[in-house]
Amino acid sequence: MKNPHLIWAAAFALATPLWAEDVPHALPEFQTLPHVLPNPRELYQRALDCWPGPSHFRAELSLEGRLSPRANAWIDSGGQITSGSPISASLVARLPLYSATELDREREREWLRRRRAAEAVGQLLTQLADRQRLRQEWGLMKALERRARLRVISGIVDSSEQVRYMERVADLEGQLLRQRGQIERSRLELLGFCDQAHAEALDAHLRVFLNEGKAP
Repeated sequence: MKNPHLIWAAAFALATPLWAEDVPHALPEFQTLPHVLPNPRELYQRALDCWPGPSHFRAELSLEGRLSPRANAWIDSGGQITSGSPISASLVARLPLYSATELDREREREWLRRRRAAEAVGQLLTQLADRQRLRQEWGLMKALERRARLRVISGIVDSSEQVRYMERVADLEGQLLRQRGQIERSRLELLGFCDQAHAEALDAHLRVFLNEGKAP
């Protein structure tokens, strides 16, 4: 019968605890990333507030030509008497004081503007959430690939397991690159709601979330 005291003494002498985990078989260490997304209502309001101020004087400038039905006679530069109908051209400015049709158009334009802003905000939030999911999966696959590498070194499995995880990591990196392009497109679309004076403030707010975390 083996002496348990000798076993414990040998374990302490080798500085190797008997309960140590088998690294190649252990689950990989994986830390989830915090979800950092902009507030939808705040971002929507920022996009609306940076819209250029509406014009309350929607004046129209038109060029009009007129032909008088009355025949007149005049002396031209050569001293000859000429008769005919006078033709005139003029610039005419129109400024309606009240127009129910224009008010209806203004309400429709405002509704379309708010709808476009809501769609742009929703699209950006969806892409940021999808980027977060891809990053989580990328981190998990990297951890599994490191575990597979140890298993290959230990001779537990062949290299096909590690290759499978490496291929998945490469595919996720490609998806993240494509996702980055889509996010930039949504960012520029939101900035399109602003004039030059307000675009910088909205862009600085967006980049707090777009540059969040470390991209693989």
